Amino acid sequence: MKQSLKRKFINLFMILVIINILIGTFSIFNLLKIGKASDAVLNENYDSITFCDKMLDTIDFMDKDILSYIIYNDDKYLKAFYEKNTDFNEPLYFQLNNLTEVYEENSTSDIKKNYEDFLTSFSSLIKSNTNSSSDRKEILLKNYTTDVKPKYLKLRKSIRDVSLLNQKAILNKKGNVTEKIHTSTLSMIFLSIGLILISFLLTLKLISKFLEPIYSLQKDILKAKEGDFSHKANIISKDEIGMLASEFNDMSNKICEFQNSTLGQLLNEKNKSLAIVKSIADPLIVLDINSRILLLNDACQDFFNINQQDVIGHHILEAIPNGELFDFISELLNNNLDTSSKIMNFKDDEFIYNVNLSVIMDTNSTLNGIIVSFQNITHIKNLEKMKNNFVSSISHEIKTPLTSIMMGASLLEEVNEIKNNENISKIISTINEDSQRLLTLINNFLRISQIASDDSLLNKDVFNIKSLVETSVLEFTSLASTKDISIIFDSYVNESNYYGDEDKIGWVINNLLSNAIKFSNNNSSIYVTIKETSTSIEFSVKDEGIGISHENIPKVFCKFFRANEDIDGTGLGLSLSKQIIDIHNGVITCDSTLNKGTTFTVILQKNI
Repeated sequence: MKQSLKRKFINLFMILVIINILIGTFSIFNLLKIGKASDAVLNENYDSITFCDKMLDTIDFMDKDILSYIIYNDDKYLKAFYEKNTDFNEPLYFQLNNLTEVYEENSTSDIKKNYEDFLTSFSSLIKSNTNSSSDRKEILLKNYTTDVKPKYLKLRKSIRDVSLLNQKAILNKKGNVTEKIHTSTLSMIFLSIGLILISFLLTLKLISKFLEPIYSLQKDILKAKEGDFSHKANIISKDEIGMLASEFNDMSNKICEFQNSTLGQLLNEKNKSLAIVKSIADPLIVLDINSRILLLNDACQDFFNINQQDVIGHHILEAIPNGELFDFISELLNNNLDTSSKIMNFKDDEFIYNVNLSVIMDTNSTLNGIIVSFQNITHIKNLEKMKNNFVSSISHEIKTPLTSIMMGASLLEEVNEIKNNENISKIISTINEDSQRLLTLINNFLRISQIASDDSLLNKDVFNIKSLVETSVLEFTSLASTKDISIIFDSYVNESNYYGDEDKIGWVINNLLSNAIKFSNNNSSIYVTIKETSTSIEFSVKDEGIGISHENIPKVFCKFFRANEDIDGTGLGLSLSKQIIDIHNGVITCDSTLNKGTTFTVILQKNI
C-alpha cells in the first residue's frame, strides 16, 4: 500500500520527536543535577555569610553608640545600643540553626560567647560612669580601650572566621559544580551531535522520496510570486500535493477577485490606525465635523473616567462637559485653522494639559474630522511656579536691606564732613548708584516672576493704545533733549482701542523708548510709529544708534543679554517686554544693522 504524503511526514515527524525527547530528557537530567549542586553552593553557605554580615554591621553600630555615649553622655545612645541587641540576636539565632560545615558549630559558639563577654564589658563600663566627675570622659575612654574594645575586636574576628569558613566552602563547592557542569556539557554535546547526525541522514533519505512532486508546484508558486495569479498549477497527482495544487488554484482565483477591490487594504489600514491610537500614552480623541466622538484611546478613558462604548457617536460635551474645550474646538472650525494649541486646566485645576487640535483632510482637502490630543504639562507648570515663587521671595529678602543701604548712603551725603571730603563723597555716590542699579535689577526680577507665574495676574481693560504711546513719547522728550535727540511720532490710526493690561503695555513702550535714547548717538532722531490693520495694531520704535550685530539679534530677548557691556543695564528689560507681549498673544521683533540703528516692532491682535 502506497503511503500518503501526510503519513510520510508523520513518520518523519515522529522520528524527530523521539530524537528531541532523548536530547531533552538527557538535558533536563543534567540541568537538575547541576541545579542541585548550585543550590548546595548558594543556599546554606550564602545564608550564613548574610547572617555574619548583618552581625558585623550591628556590632559596628553598637560600638559607635558606645563611643557616642562616652563623648556626649546622652542616654539616647544607650537606648540605641540596647535596641540593636535584638538586631544582633536575630541573625545569631538563625546562624546557630544553619550549621553546614565542619568546625562551624564551634566558631558559631565562639560568636555567642564573645558577644556575651562584649555585653558584660559594656555593662561594667556603664557602672563606672559618674556624671559628676570632671574626668568622666577620660575614665570611660580608658575603660573602653582596655576592656570593651578588645572584646569588640575579638567578637568581630569570630564573626569573620565563620564568614570566611562559609566563603571557602562556597569556593570548594563551586569547583565541584564546575566539574559537573563540564562533564554534563560534554555528554550533552556528544549526544546531541550523534542524534543530530542521525536525524540529518534520516531526513535526507525520507524527504528525497516525496519532494519531487513539489518542484512542479514550486515553479507555479514562483510565477504567482511575480504577480501572475492568472497562471494555473498543473495537478499531476491525486495525493496531498495534488490537493495542495488545487487549493493553490482556488487561492489564486480569490486573490484575483480581491485585487479588484480595496476592502482588504482599507481594513488593514484601519486596524493599524486603531492600534496606533490605542498605544498613545496621552489622552486622545477623534471627532467628526459635528464634534461627535469617533474614537478615543485608553488614556483618555482613564483620565476622564468614560467608556468608549458609551460615548461613541455622542457629542463631546456629553462625554466631557468642559465648555472651554468645546469653545476651543469651535474656534478652530470657525476660523478654518489646520492646527491650534491651548493650555487648559482640568479636574479643579489639579491637572494642566497642553491641548492640541489637528484637522483631518481627505484627498480633496475636505474636512473630515478633528484630532484632539492632551499633553500633560502639570509637572512643568508646578516647577515654573516654584521657580517664580523662589525668585520673588529672594528678591523681597534682598530688597529690604538694600533700601536701608540706600537710605544710609543718602543720609551720609548730607553730612558736612563728608561733603568736604571729595574721596569719601565719591565712594558714597558710587554706593548710591550701585544700590540703585541693584534695586532696578531686583524690581525687574519681581516683575518677571509675577508675569511668568500666571497670565491671570494681568489687569485687563479697554484702553486707547494711541494715547498710551503719545503719553510715553511726551514723557521721554525731556530725557532725549539732554542728548539733542528728537523723537518723531507718526500715527496712522484714529482712536484704536485695545483690551489688555495698560500698565504693562505702557512699561514695554517706555522700555523701548529708554533703550532707544540710551543707545542713540547725540544729535540723532528716534521714530515712533503706530498703525493698524483689520486684525492687528502695530507700533515700532526706530533709532539711529549703535545697532546690534547680526549674530546677536537672536539673543536680544534672552535674560541678562547685553549687546554693549560699556553701557549700563541689567539685560532684563527686553526679556521682560517679550514676556508681556507673549501673554497678550502678541509678537515683538528686532531688526538692526550694526552702527546704523535698530527697530523694535510690536504687533498686537485686535480682541474687541
